[in-house]
Amino acid sequence: MTALTILICTHNRSDLLERVLASLNAAKRPVIPVQVLVAANACTDDTVTRMGVYQAQQDAQGWIPLRLIDVPTPGKSHALNRAIPEIDTELTAFVDDDHRVDENYLIAIEQAASAWPDAGLYCGRILPDWDGSEPDWVHDNGPYRIYPLPIPRYDQSDQPKTITAEEGPIPGGGNLVVRRQVFELAGEFSTDLGPHGHDLGGGEDSEYVLRAMHRGVRCQYTPDMVQHHYVDTERLRLGYLLKKSYQRTRSTSRIHGNGRVPLFMWRKLAEYGFHSLFSLSWARRRFYWIRTAAALGEVQGRRESGYRGRGLSLPPDRGMLGTEVLALLAVASGLIAWYAAGDARWAGILPAMGVAGLGTAALLAKSLLDFSQTGPRMREEVLTHYRRYTLLALARLTAWAFALMLFTGGAGVLLYFMLNTALDATWSTGLAFIAAILGVLGAFSLQFVRKLRHNPGLLVASMHYRMSRLYRLWQTMTPTLVESLQGGAMGLGGLLFAAASWKLAEAGHVGHLMALWAATLFFASAVVWAGWQPQARAPRKRPVRAADAPPNILMIGSDTLRADRLGAFGYRRALTPNIDALAAAGTLFANCYVPCARTAPSLISMLTGTWPHTHGIRDNFVDDASTRLKVDALPMLLKHAGYRTAALSDWCGADMGKFSFGFDYTDLPEDQWNLKYLIRQGPKDLRLYVSLFTHNRLGRLLLPELYYLGGVPLTQPLGHRARRLVSRLAEGVEPFFLNVFYSTTHPPFASEWPWYTRFSDPAYAGESRFAMARLTDPFEIIRRQGAPREEFDLDQIIDLYDGCVAEFDDEVGKMLAHLDRCGLASNTLVVVYSDHGMEFFEHDTWGQGNSAVGEASPRIPLVIRDPRRASRGRVDTVVRSIDIAPTLLELAGLPPVTAMDGISLAGCLATDRTCPELDALNETGVWVTNIPGLPDDHLRYPDLLELLEVPDRTSGTLATKAKYREIILGAKDRMIRRGQWKLVCQPLTSGYSLRLFDLQSDPACQLNVADAHPEIRQALWAQLQDFIGQDPAPTSHA
Repeated sequence: MTALTILICTHNRSDLLERVLASLNAAKRPVIPVQVLVAANACTDDTVTRMGVYQAQQDAQGWIPLRLIDVPTPGKSHALNRAIPEIDTELTAFVDDDHRVDENYLIAIEQAASAWPDAGLYCGRILPDWDGSEPDWVHDNGPYRIYPLPIPRYDQSDQPKTITAEEGPIPGGGNLVVRRQVFELAGEFSTDLGPHGHDLGGGEDSEYVLRAMHRGVRCQYTPDMVQHHYVDTERLRLGYLLKKSYQRTRSTSRIHGNGRVPLFMWRKLAEYGFHSLFSLSWARRRFYWIRTAAALGEVQGRRESGYRGRGLSLPPDRGMLGTEVLALLAVASGLIAWYAAGDARWAGILPAMGVAGLGTAALLAKSLLDFSQTGPRMREEVLTHYRRYTLLALARLTAWAFALMLFTGGAGVLLYFMLNTALDATWSTGLAFIAAILGVLGAFSLQFVRKLRHNPGLLVASMHYRMSRLYRLWQTMTPTLVESLQGGAMGLGGLLFAAASWKLAEAGHVGHLMALWAATLFFASAVVWAGWQPQARAPRKRPVRAADAPPNILMIGSDTLRADRLGAFGYRRALTPNIDALAAAGTLFANCYVPCARTAPSLISMLTGTWPHTHGIRDNFVDDASTRLKVDALPMLLKHAGYRTAALSDWCGADMGKFSFGFDYTDLPEDQWNLKYLIRQGPKDLRLYVSLFTHNRLGRLLLPELYYLGGVPLTQPLGHRARRLVSRLAEGVEPFFLNVFYSTTHPPFASEWPWYTRFSDPAYAGESRFAMARLTDPFEIIRRQGAPREEFDLDQIIDLYDGCVAEFDDEVGKMLAHLDRCGLASNTLVVVYSDHGMEFFEHDTWGQGNSAVGEASPRIPLVIRDPRRASRGRVDTVVRSIDIAPTLLELAGLPPVTAMDGISLAGCLATDRTCPELDALNETGVWVTNIPGLPDDHLRYPDLLELLEVPDRTSGTLATKAKYREIILGAKDRMIRRGQWKLVCQPLTSGYSLRLFDLQSDPACQLNVADAHPEIRQALWAQLQDFIGQDPAPTSHA
C-alpha cells in the first residue's frame, strides 16, 4: 500500500517547527498512512527536547507519528541526504520548518498521486502567510514594486499542468512530493548549494528538480496542494532584502549558468548601479538598490556556475610560494622605480610607448590583411551577430600586444640607460627610440628561436607560412646555442647594470641608482615569475590513515593513444617502458573498447559506466542543456562516499569541466567547441606574437584561450601541475580521486623537445617536421579527415606520433615516481587509459571515430594497478570502458550502481578468477566531412557548415542542429565484438552491409568471413539489433 512520509529539515526553529506540526495534525487525514520524519540539522536549541515531548504524547493525542534523526553536519543538503535513506514509503513530501500546510494538503497529495501515477514529482502552491501587519509596500503593484518578494511564492494558476525544464518555473523544495524511485534516479542533493544554518544560500532543491527532469522525471503541478510560508518581519527590512536578492539570483544563476558572464549582465549591473545612486524617489532608489544586488548575485552565480569544481579545500601549494613572492616583488619594485625616477621616467617611457604603438599598429594591419580565425566555417548571419564581440576580442589581443611591446621596448630603453650612464654620454631621445626597437625585436627573436627549438608546435599552430622555411634556422639554433644566446644576453645586461650602478653611486645620484635597481628588479622578477615552473615536493605531513581505509584513485589518460603502441603488445619501438612496468605490476586489459571513439561520449561513458544511448551524448557537439548528465558520474559518487575529487587537463580535456561530472576541483580549459572562445583566439599573426610571450603562467591566468590553443603541446607544464596537486592531496586524511588527462598523443602530434625528434628521420624535409602539416586548430583536424592518404607524409607522421607516445610514457613514469616520494604508492590505485585510438589509413581513412571496421580507433590501452593485489598480468578477455567506473567503485569498497550498464572487473584483477565473457559495442561519431573509405552508397548527411549551429548566441556553444540528429544516428557504423569475432554494420541508402572478422587469425580486419560463418554472423547481428533497439531514438536498417 502507498504510504507518505513528511520530511522536515530544521535548524534552531523549535517554535516554528511546532507550528508546522500543529498544522499537519489539524489537516484532514488521507486514507494512506502518514508519518513525519524530522531531521535536526546541527540544532543547538531545544528542538530535540521538544520533539521528544511530541513523541511521548503522539499516541495519546492521536498525532501523526514522528521520528527524529540528528544530523550534526551543518547544511540543509547534508540533512536531506542523511534523511532520505531512512525513508521507506512510496511518497515523500518536503515541508519547510517555517511553513504551515493547508487543511486539505494531505488529501491533495493522495489525490495527485492517484490521478497522475506516471509523475515522479508533484509540486503545489506556496503562498505568503500574510496577517495584515506587513507594510503596505509588499502589496504595491506599481513600476517600482519589489519583486520577487523575500517571502517565497509559487503559484502557477488554479489549473493542474506539467512543469517542464524548458518552460518552468522550476519549483523549489518547500512544497514538493517525490516518488521513491526518483531518489535513486536523481541521486543526492548537491552539498555545494543550499543554506548552511540560517544563511541565505539556496538552490539545492531547484537544482535537484532540474536534474530529475533532465533524467526523464515528469513534474506535475497540482494547485490543491497548498502550503503557507511564515512571514518574518525581519525579512521585510532593507538589509535582508538586499542579501536575499543577491543570494536568490546567485543560486539561480549557478544552476542555469555555464561559467561565463555575458556582456549584457555587466551592462545591466552598471545601469542598475547608476539608477540606485542618482534616483531622487525613495521607492525608485530602493527598487534599484535591490535590482543592483540581484545583478551582482547573477554575475557571481555565473562565475561560479558550470561544472568546474571549486569546492575542494586544499593546503597551500608550497612550490608556488616562490612565484607569489616574485609577483609581489615585481609589483613593489615597479612602483619604486616609477616614483624614484621622477619626471625623468618619461624620457624612457615615451620612446617605448611610441615604438609599442607603431609596432602594434603594424602587427594589427598585417593581421587584418591576412585575417584568419580558428574554428569552423559558420553562416554569415551567425558571424554578423558576433561582429561586435569579434572587435572586442581583437582589441583585447591588440592591447596585450601593445603591453608586451611596451615591456620589451622598455627593457631595451633600460639597457640603453645603463650603457649611456656607464659611458657618461648625453641622453638621446632618438637613440632611446632605437633601443626600444631593438628591445622589441631582440625579445621577439629570442622567444621565436626558443619556441622553434623547444616547442615548435606553438609556431605551427599560428603561422601563415610554410615551416620548411625555418628548417635551416632550426638546425642552426641548437639547444646549446639558444642557451648561450640567453646567457650572453643576461651577462651583457649584468655588466651594463654593474657599470651603471658604479657610475651612479660614484656620482652620488641615489635617486637614479634606486630607480635603476628597482627597474632592473621589476623586469627580472616579472620574467622569472611568468616562466618558472616549480618542481613538485613531497608533502610536509603524511596523515596516518586506517589500515582498512579506501584507496586513493589516480587516473592518467592521453587523448588518442593507440593500444598497439604499448611495448607489452610487442610494438616495434620501445615507447612505453613505464606503462609496461605498471602493467607488469598490475593488470593489462588487451582488448578494451570504447562505445564511441570521440572524446566527449567516450569520457562520459567511462566515468558514468553507461552506453551513449543511456547518458545521451553521442558526439562532441552538444547544446548547453545537454551538458547536465542524466546519470551520476564516478566523481560525484566517490564524493558522496568521502573522496576528494579533482581533474586536470590541457586543451583536449575541456569536456571534464563542460559536463556535470561533479569534480570538487578542476584545472581545465574552457569548452573548445565554443564560437566565442574561438573568436577570442584572434587572427594568426596577432595570436602568434602574443603567444610567444604568454605560453606560461601569465597566459594561463590571463589569456587561457591562447595558452590552451588547440594543437599546442602542454605536456610538461601539465605534468608539473599534476604532481604538485598530488603533493597537496597527500596531506589530507580523506582519500582522493584524481583524473589527469593529457592531449599529448592527439593530432597534430606536436611535442616538446626532444620528443619530436626522437624517431623522426633527420633527413626529412617535408612540411610535417614538427607537427602534422595544415592542422593548426581542432577544426582543421576535423576538415582534413576527408583527405586521402596521398596528402600525408605518413611515415613522418607516425614517427611524430610515436614521439608523443614516448613523451606521455615519460610523464607517467614521473608521476609514479612522485607517488613513491609522497608515500602514496602503497595505497593508490593507478589507471592508465585513453578515450580512443587513432587510425592511420589502415582502412583507407584516418582520424578517430570515423570507422568501426578496424581496431585502431575503438580499442584503447587499459592498465589497472591495485597495490593491494598481486600482479595479474595480461588479460585477453574483451572488456569495455563502461566497466571502469563500476570496477573502481568495487575496489573502493562501494556498492554497485544499478543505473550503470557496465559491470565490475575487480574479479579480473585476481590471479585465481576468470573474467566474464562480455560483448563490446562501438559506434562511429559524427562525420563532418566526406570520409574516405566509406562505401559509395553509404548513408550520408550534410557537412560541417550545414550541420552546426549556435543555439544559444549568448553562450556561443556549438551544437549539431536538432533536425539532423536522427539521420546522424541512422548513418552511424556500428560494431560488436564477442570473443574472437567482430561484426561490423554499415547502413546504406538501401539496406545495410554486414562484415564479419575473425580477429584471432585476422587482427587487421582485412578478410570478411561472414559467408563462411553464417551462424556467427546471425547471432552477432541479432545481438547488435537488440542493442540498437534500446536507443531512445532507434535506428532502423532495412
